[in-house]
Amino acid sequence: MTGYDDRQGCGYVLSTGPDAAEGLPGGRPISHNGVTVLATPELAALLQDALDHRPTATLSWSGPRVSLTLDDTTILAWLTHDVGGVLTVKGSPTPRPRSQG
Repeated sequence: MTGYDDRQGCGYVLSTGPDAAEGLPGGRPISHNGVTVLATPELAALLQDALDHRPTATLSWSGPRVSLTLDDTTILAWLTHDVGGVLTVKGSPTPRPRSQG
């Protein structure tokens, strides 16, 4: 996923699933509950801070907050609604219902 962090004023890249295994030049791994993603340094710091201090995400503009996890659907929603605009997604996850937790 690539996007632009409205808060930090910089672009970011996040690799998940098989793409994370391929590596991201200069990427920093972030792990949570057995899932690892690779992110550019600024986004990695923001994501680690969120996991440590504010581990929730909004799944839609008007939806409730749910636990922040590193599954593709939740992390894409967090990037879209909590961080800033997502510009491109390769292999976009299929939305699926998720219980609040």
